[in-house]
Amino acid sequence: MKRNNSTRIKTASIIVVLFIAGTLLNIPFSRELRRLKIEAGKANVKLSDSISTDIIQTGIYGLILGVILVLVGLWLSKKAQLGAPIIESFFLKNENIKHPLFIKKLLYSIGISVILALVILILHKLVRAHYPVTSIIERPSKLFYAIVSFSAGITEEIMFRLGLMSLIIAIIQFFKKDSKPSTSVVWVGIIVTAICFGLMHLPLSKNFSNFTFVTVSATIIGNLITGTFFGWVYWKLGLLVAIITHIIWDLVFHVVGSPYL
Repeated sequence: MKRNNSTRIKTASIIVVLFIAGTLLNIPFSRELRRLKIEAGKANVKLSDSISTDIIQTGIYGLILGVILVLVGLWLSKKAQLGAPIIESFFLKNENIKHPLFIKKLLYSIGISVILALVILILHKLVRAHYPVTSIIERPSKLFYAIVSFSAGITEEIMFRLGLMSLIIAIIQFFKKDSKPSTSVVWVGIIVTAICFGLMHLPLSKNFSNFTFVTVSATIIGNLITGTFFGWVYWKLGLLVAIITHIIWDLVFHVVGSPYL
């Protein structure tokens, strides 16, 4: 696929807009979480009186961070031979995205995402049945989880797969002086990124339950599994499909299954 500066700029612009949209979609969940903390008597938690203030602040944050992540991420992903081929294809009028084989791979990835979400949901229910977890505060309702599923799918894939995973692979390539990453190098990038992905979810988990061996293990292992899957999808089909499969996973796990409600 031939790329030029115009295509790269358009691709970067679309991803930045997606990232800003993702950060804005997190506002309802974030506000509800702060409201529940205040309701539970948590100290030093404030809720802005004006949602417009949150929108402006979050939008500026999303723009600045998005530009940095996307520009650096696309540059690194190019070196790691990863990236956002489907988004680029739209600007190049590439017909590959309409090819039956690609559609089959897309549906296959979505199908695996649904099955994986259901399996982890069942395991999660079994673990909680044998090792009950004491909740600290009430969790947001399904509506908030539905909205934040889109936010997480977009922002986390841009940060972790386009950004961190591409960085790890590019660094390994630099020291190995390889022009093309080997399969083993890509898998190192996938696994290390998935571990970081799991650790990143610990602070959020701590909002709702005390840290125990069970809660920490479940959070890290569950996100390690899903992070590995999302990394594999990013490697094989690119950023957009990774975002879609991540959103589908979150919707099935948090909204259809509602493991915490």
